[in-house]
Amino acid sequence: MKGLRALYCLLVLTLPARAQVKDAGEPKENTQYIDTLALSMGSIPEKLIKIHENIYIISPNGIAGNTGVFVGDNGVYLIDNQWSVLANRIKQLLQTITSKPIKAIINTHYHFDHTNGNIAFGAEKIPIVAHANTRLRMMAKQVIRGHVYEVQQPYPAQALPTITFTDKAEFHEGNETIELLYFKNAHTDGDAVAHFKRADIYHTGDIFVTYGLPVIDEDAGGTIFSMIEAVDTLLARADDNTRFIPGHGPLCSKKELLVYRNVLAFIRDQVMILYRKGKPLAEIIKETKAKLDPNLSVTSQEKFIAQVYRMAQSHIKSRAKRE
Repeated sequence: MKGLRALYCLLVLTLPARAQVKDAGEPKENTQYIDTLALSMGSIPEKLIKIHENIYIISPNGIAGNTGVFVGDNGVYLIDNQWSVLANRIKQLLQTITSKPIKAIINTHYHFDHTNGNIAFGAEKIPIVAHANTRLRMMAKQVIRGHVYEVQQPYPAQALPTITFTDKAEFHEGNETIELLYFKNAHTDGDAVAHFKRADIYHTGDIFVTYGLPVIDEDAGGTIFSMIEAVDTLLARADDNTRFIPGHGPLCSKKELLVYRNVLAFIRDQVMILYRKGKPLAEIIKETKAKLDPNLSVTSQEKFIAQVYRMAQSHIKSRAKRE
């Protein structure tokens, strides 16, 4: 793991700063977190980065996901849209590259830091595309076990996805095809990865992030097992020219995605081995954490390992029932 830890540490150290939140054990549900956070989002730095002839990233600092931009023949497609308070700034950035209107927005999953912009863009009657489960999540109160237990309230009607799919969808614009791939129970139960097929660029949403250990939304069906399977699928489809827009962080290649995958697989395997040996959770956390770089994540390593422990319990019990 030494070489892997060093490489991953280098990757993390090259990233824009992300808000640091101290672990305080098991917090209560925070109903004000998202609204309070929104007050500070309007002034965060944003960069428009060209990565292909007609594909861009709007890259923010802080707790806001990457927005993918595709300028098609008939309009602009946005992959995720950050926060509603940033909608005008996003449109201003778009006006520096095209006068075409926004034709559609694609949500990679339901989390607020990727979809809060639906509130502003949906009010303009722009079509919003998402997996069917993502729409269902947006229709009800959700509690996200991330930095804190963030309560995401139901979205207003105009902010809900207007077009949904269940397995796969495609949009054709000129010589480019945007392929939407569904990955079940990875980061959430509604993850959509957008693949620009001709350019061979993927927007992964939060199935892949570069700030360290990911948030896995277990209450919304996410598991480390399916997340690794999703990453394995992307790796199998990729070659050395493939590029990945992560949910958070800079444009990456297959190499960085493989590093991320191996870190997740190491933690999964370590927890499974120790769990099968009958080790208590405290010891599993201690032994696993000792083998990780202390700078690996901006979120709590203890909390992440405990989460994987719960998933390992469920995974083993589920397999035992099937057998």
